[in-house]
Amino acid sequence: MTTACTPAPTAATSKSDANGRPSSLAIWVRQPWMLRVGTTNLLIRGTSARDLAAVGAMHGRCSARTLLDRYRAGGRAPSAVAIERALRRTLGFVACTGRGEIVAMAVAGADPAHQAGSAEIGVVVQDDWQRQGLGRELLTHIAGAAFVCGYNQLIAYPATTSTAAQQLLTVVGRTYAVPDPPNPHLHTYLTESSTLGLGAVREHLAC
Repeated sequence: MTTACTPAPTAATSKSDANGRPSSLAIWVRQPWMLRVGTTNLLIRGTSARDLAAVGAMHGRCSARTLLDRYRAGGRAPSAVAIERALRRTLGFVACTGRGEIVAMAVAGADPAHQAGSAEIGVVVQDDWQRQGLGRELLTHIAGAAFVCGYNQLIAYPATTSTAAQQLLTVVGRTYAVPDPPNPHLHTYLTESSTLGLGAVREHLAC
């Protein structure tokens, strides 16, 4: 199911909707943008159902530890049905090489376990692309995109890397841990400044 995208506020715009969220930023949410990682240029773009095979292959290249941290499913990859569902979300993004290989994916959507305005977020980066800033770049973008689409907080459910995930999330907003067994998780509050992390906006301003 696709999430409707409600525009969000930014200091650079003035036309707002009924919730005070300027409409001009909505066009940047799924606008593709380029990212340099090491010596490689990656294309970051919105997901589509056509990515099913490539995303499935990416999960097959991930270690059990990486899959555990993302899905908490015993280190197993999600089913094809679950992947296809994620690919249809408005807040779904992939990082692609020039050969079309997908090496990372970030997804957010409404979290039914929390109040309205809460988005569950998940980021998975193929093992050999980790620790190069790719996860942080995707998180920064999806935080801004989530705010534009009407969310005011992100909810993350890391498995073995809670401390590292919390440090990473503080980049995009005030973050605190909730030790709620059996599902400890992280809350990150978003503000208007989150929209400055939209990838296409950053690319445009850098030109």
